[in-house]
Amino acid sequence: MAKLVDILEKFPFEVKDKRPMLIRKSEYSTALYPPDNAFTSDNTFTMVSTDTFMLGIYELGPGGVFAPLDIHPGDESYYILNGPVVQRSGNGQFAYLQTGEGLFMPEGAWHCCHNFADSKARILYFITPKAWSENIPPAVIPSDEETKYYKGANNDKLPDMKGKIADISRQGCTDDIGAWPVDAHEARKTGAVYGVRDFEKLNNVHGTKHPMLMRFITSNDYGHFGEFVLPNGGGYGPRCSDPDKHAGDAALYCVDGPLTINLVDLQESFVMEPEDTFFIPAGTSYQLVNFENHQVKAVFAITKL
Repeated sequence: MAKLVDILEKFPFEVKDKRPMLIRKSEYSTALYPPDNAFTSDNTFTMVSTDTFMLGIYELGPGGVFAPLDIHPGDESYYILNGPVVQRSGNGQFAYLQTGEGLFMPEGAWHCCHNFADSKARILYFITPKAWSENIPPAVIPSDEETKYYKGANNDKLPDMKGKIADISRQGCTDDIGAWPVDAHEARKTGAVYGVRDFEKLNNVHGTKHPMLMRFITSNDYGHFGEFVLPNGGGYGPRCSDPDKHAGDAALYCVDGPLTINLVDLQESFVMEPEDTFFIPAGTSYQLVNFENHQVKAVFAITKL
């Protein structure tokens, strides 16, 4: 399909053509990234790339790594679809992440990812508000000597991260929505990266009439990323979430399905199979419906609640 640089901010539609859309797995745009060396590339699948966010999946084969280090002018969050993986930051942080766990990387954090396992790794990523900038040329990519790692040649000359990484193991609360797992402004200053293990997700309940579990991996002024978990109906018909709408664009990625998206005001519905994505423009009222005899799960990526 198209080169990755050719679809930025205009896939699967131009910005002026935004509309609710079901995007099947077979319709994702594929590319190697970086494109110039397959040996150190990941296999990238783009579901959405618009003016407010980018949502995609990248895969690493056993023993694989994408290189050189990457950087974005926006925050990036991970949801590990198939792990484990080790995310490396240029500042000397290494996050070991299992399936179902997450990661928060503030804008400007240099990073790459390793797969030391015997099976393919798959990572769902959400970058907002922008994934790429022409103001970050390849010439500024740091060399090994400019990063920290075990017995690195210049470790003692590079910034000490001890004391700059916050403890995120406490139980959160509703007041933490918008500042999870840490204050994003502070993280962007320090460059600290945070692995978010399952027990470190910010748990909440979406709706009161038809409650649905909502688990934030990240929540800040740039965007919100996490899981919706909708139980089955318990033998009394389908289970629905309360209708919702957002001030910014959003997307859902189906992890466990099938899952029905009901567009309340438009009176239209769509069935998401596992690995499908649904784009929800700002201001669109929707609810999730579970017709199955098991719980369903979707990862949400929302720019403004």
